[in-house]
Amino acid sequence: MSVGNVAASGPREAAPWSMRPRHPDAVMLGTLPFALLITAWWLLPHVMQYPAYKLPPIDTVLDYAWESILDGSLLRDIVASLGRLAIGFAIGMALAVPLGLAIALNRYVADVFRPVLSFLQAIAGIAWVPLTIIWFGMGNGSVIFVIANTIFFSSLYNTVIGVQSIPLALHRAVRSHGGRGLALLTNLILPGAMVQILLGIRTSVAYGWRALVASEMIAGSNGLGYMTMEAVQWQRTEKIILGMIVIGILWVVMDRTIFTPIERRTVARWGLLQR
Repeated sequence: MSVGNVAASGPREAAPWSMRPRHPDAVMLGTLPFALLITAWWLLPHVMQYPAYKLPPIDTVLDYAWESILDGSLLRDIVASLGRLAIGFAIGMALAVPLGLAIALNRYVADVFRPVLSFLQAIAGIAWVPLTIIWFGMGNGSVIFVIANTIFFSSLYNTVIGVQSIPLALHRAVRSHGGRGLALLTNLILPGAMVQILLGIRTSVAYGWRALVASEMIAGSNGLGYMTMEAVQWQRTEKIILGMIVIGILWVVMDRTIFTPIERRTVARWGLLQR
């Protein structure tokens, strides 16, 4: 008996805002701040005098963006950053979900790991960069370690919370139908914790994306973070702003094209979310 068949006996989670149908008026309102910001950026050089390197005009940033697209440098940095994020995500999740399930389901495992995990969680991901540079040198190894570290702790926490939030009534219902061992895990634990696990994935990747950019600025040899930091020494503000814009756009695209569809096809279909 799967959790979807007995979910009605337990409380349902409210659907995240990104999964709720968006009214056309809401879309227009959501674009309004961006339109105002772009308008202010365009008007600023016309209403006050300041050094162009501090905030270049929009056309300067667009010209540089076009140049970097034509020469392939922007695409190379995007691919490098996304590749590191994917590897760090795979490592972090592969460690976090099994350990989170074990901690949530076994008191002895929890007693062993909770103290050291609480200690390590208090250390910010970016604080590992100096040590990872010594371990792995500048480049992929250091950046991927920081990303995996950040994703691991966020996903671990949400996995534990997800399992522990499954109502006891559901446990009893599945067990009464013969659910034990692997059947209990696949029919109740994983589906029942999926809402929180998916929330953890979205949150952990967001944190991992920030950690990626920060670590690339310090220990990277290419990528979007490295691109923006390298531009500082030459006061290439248009390059910095382009990097910031691309970082924001990529996250919105990932969130809308990957995480939201996954949630709609899983937890929403199972009836575990309130519309």
